[in-house]
Amino acid sequence: MHEFKTTGRDGISDSRPDHVQPSLSKAENLSRLLSVLDDVLNEQDANETIGEVAFKQAQELRHSLQTKKRLERNLPASSLTLPPSAKSDECENRNLGSSVSALQLTPWISSSIPSELPPLPKILDPTLEMAAFTHSGCLPGRITDLSYERLEWVGDAYLYITSTLLISQTFPGLLPGKCSQLRERLIKNLILAEYARKYGFEERAKLPPSIMAGNRTSATAHEMTKIMGDIFEAYVAAVVLSDPMNGVARVSEWLKSLWAMTLAKDIRAEERNGRFDSPLWRLRGAIEETSQENVKPRVELLNAKDRLQRAIGSRGVKLVYKDSGPVKKDSISKLPLYTVAVYLTGWGENGKQLGFGSALGKTEAGMKAAENALANKKMMSIYLEKKKVFDAQLERERAVLAKQEEGN
Repeated sequence: MHEFKTTGRDGISDSRPDHVQPSLSKAENLSRLLSVLDDVLNEQDANETIGEVAFKQAQELRHSLQTKKRLERNLPASSLTLPPSAKSDECENRNLGSSVSALQLTPWISSSIPSELPPLPKILDPTLEMAAFTHSGCLPGRITDLSYERLEWVGDAYLYITSTLLISQTFPGLLPGKCSQLRERLIKNLILAEYARKYGFEERAKLPPSIMAGNRTSATAHEMTKIMGDIFEAYVAAVVLSDPMNGVARVSEWLKSLWAMTLAKDIRAEERNGRFDSPLWRLRGAIEETSQENVKPRVELLNAKDRLQRAIGSRGVKLVYKDSGPVKKDSISKLPLYTVAVYLTGWGENGKQLGFGSALGKTEAGMKAAENALANKKMMSIYLEKKKVFDAQLERERAVLAKQEEGN
């Protein structure tokens, strides 16, 4: 049997069979395995070659190994300052998370609204984790310092796009102005600070003595709300930047669950009303050419006002929408809250109020007033019966008139 000899660092020769390869270190084995996975997954039509299930499992394995390799590097976490000359090969591959896609995020549904705070996603890099809670006043003041002020600017962008995609998909029938109001409820400092405190961020914050409570120049309640909101945004950014492969997906799913608790009432109301199938979220490329054969008949969608008008409206019957009561402030958004009522003249009534609704806009308040009226089944049945009798009488009169015209 052929043998080969190797000489170790101590100069002693080592003889082993030529078919036995020298053992590799754990790090080398990890690198080799990652290299093989990269080759397989980067091949054209790899998912078809090995199958969809195996392809996804290979992707998950690669992600797990990449995370393990990153954590085993044991980078020093004692400093939050990056050297100005830090230009390695890894710096070329920046920690920008894969962009969030509408295909990755699905609309909110009432059955997935959590009953308690969802688990906090982990920050995989200790330096970023420390920076997410550190005020710039606790650092030397160099341009390379990492603080939550820098991170929150990045996190704000991820909060903005994630909330926009979720709201747009879950409430496709809302106008942009109303969507913006919903988004403001999710990303304003007041609610972000509330989230931060619930997760214990206030205890983890590293702030200068001048800001801490009890000092002569300590931050006001309003300033602390801003600080906690910024730290929450910084945490979002740190999760994303510490995990370039799956950071965006992890933080998006977390935010989706967290925000579902805030918009729970709106999500359930949307489901009760029936979700509008917006073409915005169906036209995602690969559009098939339509022909007369595969075009489905269009379903007529009516808003609440139209449904009420169709239900009890008739000749000589009027439905009027008017402001009802003074303008108040919404308890959540602090924006003006309008109340509108719908009044009926006809069917034996003269300006009778059928329902009312409150919203941040008069148009939506009017819609809610119509919904309120439609929901009163007992009241509606009276007018529906009167309309039924009237329509039947009108139809008989038309039939008689038609016969008279034929006789002439």
